[in-house]
Amino acid sequence: MSIRITGGNFRGRNVPSPDTSKTRPTASRTREALFNILQGVENYRVLDLFAGTGVMGIEALSRGAASVTAVEMAKVQSRLVLQAYKSLSLESRLNLLEKNALTLSKEELCKEEGFDLIYADPPFKDMDYPDLRNFWEWLNPGGVAVFEAPTKRLPDWAKEAQDCDLLQIRKYGESSLLIYRRHC
Repeated sequence: MSIRITGGNFRGRNVPSPDTSKTRPTASRTREALFNILQGVENYRVLDLFAGTGVMGIEALSRGAASVTAVEMAKVQSRLVLQAYKSLSLESRLNLLEKNALTLSKEELCKEEGFDLIYADPPFKDMDYPDLRNFWEWLNPGGVAVFEAPTKRLPDWAKEAQDCDLLQIRKYGESSLLIYRRHC
């Protein structure tokens, strides 16, 4: 099975995806919507948490991002991420970490610089949706954090953040995008 890149320099190219129900790549419609919302990611430093297939980071690089740090704790999946980047000769712009995204520290990843885009798509069918707000602190001023969550089971913290106008929620079928923008 393969996943088609939806935009940018690699639009229409395919990257490998496992034939398993454990990995749930972000739907092409949701990927396109996300990058339309962002309206450009040129020169962005991207953090792709729970990277899975790696397609979100590749989509960002295809659209002009400078680099991607992909975090995937499953060894089989991290090998697949590297294979996908190599298939497009993008491995030099990838920092791949085989770690649990929920136990990462900011110091491990961004000693001097933060990130301009943080994307997280935790395996929410296999676990309670985690509180990812701590990653907001890892953003550079003007940066954006986007978390994919189940539409029917949005986490309470997301609803609270939306009520305080800190978070925008966009629904795309079974998945919703939780969008946080860091102001100065």
